[in-house]
Amino acid sequence: EGDCRSVVRCDKAGIAGTIRLAKVKCPSGLAFDLERQTCDWKAKVDNCDRLSKPRRVKPNFNTDEPVCPDGNLQCGNGECISQAFFCDQKPDCADGSDENACSVDEDPNKADVCNPSECLLPDCFCSADGTTAPGVEGGKLEISNLPMMITFTFNGAVNDENVRVYDKLFHGERLNPNGCTAKATYFVSHKYSNYSAVQELHRKGHEIGVFSITNDEDPKYWTEGSYDNWLAEMAGDRLIIERFANITDGTVVGVRAPYLLVGGNEQFNMMTDQFFAYDSSITAPLGRVPLWPYTLHYRLPHKCHGNAQN
Repeated sequence: EGDCRSVVRCDKAGIAGTIRLAKVKCPSGLAFDLERQTCDWKAKVDNCDRLSKPRRVKPNFNTDEPVCPDGNLQCGNGECISQAFFCDQKPDCADGSDENACSVDEDPNKADVCNPSECLLPDCFCSADGTTAPGVEGGKLEISNLPMMITFTFNGAVNDENVRVYDKLFHGERLNPNGCTAKATYFVSHKYSNYSAVQELHRKGHEIGVFSITNDEDPKYWTEGSYDNWLAEMAGDRLIIERFANITDGTVVGVRAPYLLVGGNEQFNMMTDQFFAYDSSITAPLGRVPLWPYTLHYRLPHKCHGNAQN
């Protein structure tokens, strides 16, 4: 129809996951994004002039016999290069195939799966599927005795427009079973923030995290952002918060990406270098059994859901 609404794409069908061709028609007002393989608002789709995705050369990871020296892998053209060069966002193979197999399942440098014998509290916690609570497998705790934990989080600017709402939510009479007042985490962005209000929230015992300086609206700014972009946005936001809200106790350690657009390895490399302790951007699929919070020492126990997660 010329409006990017009707397309044919490869899809998986049935329990066996058989690959088939499936017709897709986006609802009125939406268009099919060729790169993301999903429908989106027409104004956000900039590849309607393309009819198909180019086929990319894949590296040769599965061979009957070793074809490269130890520590090397084979490019699609037969060249051998160091494994460390694969999926580093810089083509090192002559055919560029080292950057064409970088999904969570394909990346040869992907994180290891959870190893509970090495990942021990209080510094590390993980489980195979993310549903195991700490202490239960060792018999120290019973599921029925674990307290329900509900977290309140907010993101964006803190100013007179919302502080009055926060005061109504977290007043002195709203107490937890242990007698302490309820607290929240505020992921603060720089634009429009009143840092006197941020300082007051911190004084009352609420947690302050970072939400970027610019809150840029371009999705690719975050999903394809460089290390330096993430450093400037998040570490820079923390410097501003610490200075203007006078938070000097080193407690600004949480990150939430704008629009929950995770930046992949660049974001997490920056977080590691800058001593950010946790991310609050990754979204998990809904399930009958909820996920328990985990540290980022091992591979995620679930798929990333939401806004084009990396």
